[in-house]
Amino acid sequence: MAEIRSALEIALEKAERLGAANKNEAVSDELFNKGRRLAARYINGEEKDLTIGLKDIKKEDLPHVINGAIEIILRNIILPRDKDQWSSINRAFSGIIALKGSPVKEIVSQIEQLLKTYEVTKKRYYDQLKAQMQGRLGGIQQSLAKQYGTAIAASINIETLPEFQNEWSKLSSDINEQFNRHLQQLKAYLAS
Repeated sequence: MAEIRSALEIALEKAERLGAANKNEAVSDELFNKGRRLAARYINGEEKDLTIGLKDIKKEDLPHVINGAIEIILRNIILPRDKDQWSSINRAFSGIIALKGSPVKEIVSQIEQLLKTYEVTKKRYYDQLKAQMQGRLGGIQQSLAKQYGTAIAASINIETLPEFQNEWSKLSSDINEQFNRHLQQLKAYLAS
């Protein structure tokens, strides 16, 4: 005959299992965060070699630490707003290759090419918009030159005009969205 257990016994068993699961989850979170901190120090240049920080990690804990590090590294692979961001992007490339090995080199190369194409594309569209707006402004500058002199007409900077800023904001947003979509697809390969 089956043993009949009280509701209290069942509740205590559940609480014990839940407590063990929460403890394991807390340890897992701490290891994940350790990997995140290690990767952040590496990206910031405080750690010279990402793999050295992994050597003192127990083998069974290594996957959690590596997953945390990969999360931070992938966050630093972004569409560059300026040339200064390339140093952290390149460190992120080196870090992901150090963690995942040579199989990801091809994807990293594709991402690097995508980011360079992004910069060229964005500059080309910016220059085209600037030239287009300059053409529109030509007539306005001529009438200003007649009224106020050529010095004032020549001092108008297209890039500071609200019309230019609005047009560039829309165009830049479209370019960013298109390239970011492709970047996220490539980063998903690195995450897996």
